[in-house]
Amino acid sequence: MTCTAEGIIFDVMRYAIHDGPGIRTTIFLKGCPLRCAWCANPESQESLPEISHLFDRCLLCGRCEDACPNQAITVARNIHQINRTLCRACGQCAEQCPTGALKLLGRKVTAEALFEEIVVDRIFWERSGGGVTLSGGEPLMQPEFCEELLKFCRTNYISTAVETCLHVPRENLDTVLPYADVLICDFKINDDAKHQRLIGADNRRIKENLKYLVQDKHIDCLVRVPLIPGLNTANHEVRGIAGFLTSLGNNIHLEIMPYHRLGEPKYKRLGRRYPLTCKTPMERDLEWVKHIFEAEGITLV
Repeated sequence: MTCTAEGIIFDVMRYAIHDGPGIRTTIFLKGCPLRCAWCANPESQESLPEISHLFDRCLLCGRCEDACPNQAITVARNIHQINRTLCRACGQCAEQCPTGALKLLGRKVTAEALFEEIVVDRIFWERSGGGVTLSGGEPLMQPEFCEELLKFCRTNYISTAVETCLHVPRENLDTVLPYADVLICDFKINDDAKHQRLIGADNRRIKENLKYLVQDKHIDCLVRVPLIPGLNTANHEVRGIAGFLTSLGNNIHLEIMPYHRLGEPKYKRLGRRYPLTCKTPMERDLEWVKHIFEAEGITLV
């Protein structure tokens, strides 16, 4: 098998139990076409590597300032600043940081090299019925890399899963379909205008791709709906999502994902502002949403 595809990833999570059946190794790829206001992985959004600054570890020693070839870092008056417009994410500052306060998020890797890196987990996959999951970001923004990595898995009889927001060209989706055993698809907001306002793009392509998978390709999809109080939890919004999913047929399984704020500190580390002030949903919120979906005949996982 000729190996040429190269991708950019930002994390490899071993022993994952929420990204498909069994114990899995989840690969997080850089780049996403959407900008969800509640995104818990802001480091996944940009396609290229970037620098994260963990303030509580910083000694303000100035080694990073001396190492930066682009003069993007200044350390003065007990303040550490990164000029993100000057930063080229070369990683030289992170290499010189004695405490790990600076971290380069994103690295290039070939599909073959990554497979060799993760295949040591095979014993856990086989004993648990698990495998490899591609996540992000949006993995299908790097379709050739995903295809090649999934082919390595398929050739070696390893179960595969792909998590996708579905806001990708149809041909990107078709590239990985022959090699994905499980598809996990996001569906966040049914109203097109609200989707555009909160996520930065309309949801027509998402709906078309989900319909294509379920009705045309007859693929069983696990659909994940994030529950964000005040944004998509009103009665008509939940019923709108349930109505659309019901219209697709019986190949839908649903998982409700309660909103959390665990990703909030990451925004500050990347020099960004966290955009939401929502509270996490109460148990009663989850119960009545669950009741609406079940009343529509949708199978909840």
